[in-house]
Amino acid sequence: MTVDVGSQISGLIREVYVDFNDEVRRGQVLAVIDPQTYESRVAQGRAEIEAGTAALATSEANVREAEARLEVARADYNRKRTLVEQNIYAPSVLEQAEATYKQAQAAVASAKAQVAQQRARIGQSRAALQAQQVDLSRTTITSPIDGVVVDRQVEPGQTVAASLQAPVLFKIAQDLSKVEVKISVDEADIGQ
Repeated sequence: MTVDVGSQISGLIREVYVDFNDEVRRGQVLAVIDPQTYESRVAQGRAEIEAGTAALATSEANVREAEARLEVARADYNRKRTLVEQNIYAPSVLEQAEATYKQAQAAVASAKAQVAQQRARIGQSRAALQAQQVDLSRTTITSPIDGVVVDRQVEPGQTVAASLQAPVLFKIAQDLSKVEVKISVDEADIGQ
């Protein structure tokens, strides 16, 4: 049984640790793709999460501020309603206070929606970071089985381009102590 070992990501082969006929163990590092690009993507993903967390804190502060304005508008509305009922203020003053109160309610709802939106963005950033960390881990090519390297098709400094098909970097045979050979022999040669 032979296994083709390839790469799911593209990049420059920085190091190759095995050669033809080398025995390898499952999980052993065979080669390393230059991880700089993938490390920078992970760092960028972490920075996006930090920026999203800061924006979330700002949004939460905006909610508290909007709620405080709502309380002031509610108190003002209740005060003016009492004064209009006592005919001290004109009804138009109450209408304006009611409009201000409704605007404050809308501002609270909008601020809460921004908090929810920011939490969703942080969730997206975390998912993207996980994908970037998976790609970073794929810069290390390891052996999937115990066996012997029977073919090596990569050299240090070579660029691996993984597109729709993973390029084959190594072929590993599982157990060379059990080899089955199939040959065709002419019947006339059997006597010899």
